[in-house]
Amino acid sequence: MLTPVERAIKERRSVRAYRDEPVPEELLQRVLEAARWAPSGVNAQPWHFVVVRDKKNREFLSAHSRFLFVRNRHISEAPVSIIICGDPRRSKWYWADCSLAGANIMLAAHALGLGTCWIGIFDAPAIKKYFAIPDPLEIVAIITLGYPEEIPDPPPRLPLEKIVHYESFDPSHAPSPVDVVTRTGPLTVARKILKLIFRRERHEEANRRG
Repeated sequence: MLTPVERAIKERRSVRAYRDEPVPEELLQRVLEAARWAPSGVNAQPWHFVVVRDKKNREFLSAHSRFLFVRNRHISEAPVSIIICGDPRRSKWYWADCSLAGANIMLAAHALGLGTCWIGIFDAPAIKKYFAIPDPLEIVAIITLGYPEEIPDPPPRLPLEKIVHYESFDPSHAPSPVDVVTRTGPLTVARKILKLIFRRERHEEANRRG
């Protein structure tokens, strides 16, 4: 039987469609508290979290975050976005530390019935200027947060025997080119995004026809 933590790890999904429903302040604070308790090298805690709820600000984030030239509309549709910033003065490993904090955010959110999506492609200079994020802080990621409109299908994963090596690296256990193309990388994400776009277009067309 899976523990609650194992269940959250396996059931968490990247959510790209959200209900038009605000996230209660109590749940938001619990998610942020989970981030605060993330591990970091020498307990440096080199993170800052910018919580974005205003519609205009979310629209700006959406316009400056794109994947394969497609605007990430779910950033503006999610009621909350969290910009994770790292301070290189406190740790040169801030990227790793802030990523651990982001993982805590996503797992805690899932356990509380919320959905999230990690956004790693964005116009950092424009976003830093707009949200008054000072140098030398760097943006590590943006995480959307809200109640899922739908739960995506499980994403493909490489089998353990293709990624785990005991005592030394065994190249015979490395994933094949077919595994890499079909189970990892941008194509697996692009399929999900295109599926979501087509579904939205059908829904909007149905609404226009009444």
